[in-house]
Formats: sequence, structure tokens, C-alpha cells
Amino acid sequence: PGIVHTQQAAARSVKDGVYTVVQAKQGKAVYEEHCLECHGSMASATPDMAPLLNDYVFQGAWKDRSLGELFDRIRNTMPPNKTGTLSPQQLIDLIAYVLSANALKAGDVPLTDDPETLKQIRLDAGPP
Repeated sequence: PGIVHTQQAAARSVKDGVYTVVQAKQGKAVYEEHCLECHGSMASATPDMAPLLNDYVFQGAWKDRSLGELFDRIRNTMPPNKTGTLSPQQLIDLIAYVLSANALKAGDVPLTDDPETLKQIRLDAGPP
């Protein structure tokens, strides 16, 4: 009885400050250890490297996807030849670093590795 809800929670955006500064700092260390070799510095594109994770190509490719999809992609495909070696916490910290490298503001509540929560957060990282 009563109101029928069609969504469990309103969709959120990475622009809402979905990670903390501490997570991004921890994620930078994960990035430098596990991702830098292939993706290079977030500062500039490097020829013959895997795609940057903070440029318009990344932002366009992930604009209508969720953090849940990004989490799964990294967990299931990265690092090459070592998939499944990063813990859920390392993955979340890494995602926080990617968000910070895309100039998305941090918030007060840490990002969680809960799959349902991550599916509700859109990665619309492009300019407003």
C-alpha cells in the first residue's frame, strides 16, 4: 500500500563529491604502483601508452556509465596479467584518485565498494 517507488535511490553523480581526499591520496599510491607503467602520468598523454584516465576521451567513453561499471572493469581487466590482485579497498581508492584527477571535488563521506551503491553513481566526469 502507498506510494510505489520505481528506483531504490535517486541516481547520483560523481560531481556530488562521492569520495574523500584521503581516499584519493591512497588511490594515487595504488595508481603509481599498479597503473603508472601503462597509463603514464595523469599530467599528460604519452605516446604508446594506454589511454589517459583524465582526458576528454575517457570522460566521453564513461559519461553515461556508473562507478559500478568502472569498478568491475578495473577489477576484471587490470592490471594486465595480474587481474584480481587489487583489493576492493584499493579499487575504491584508485577510483577516488581517478575522480580527483578529473577535477571532481571530494566530499565528506568515503566512497564505498558496495556494488548497489556504485551502480547508482554516474560517472559524468565531463565539463558541466
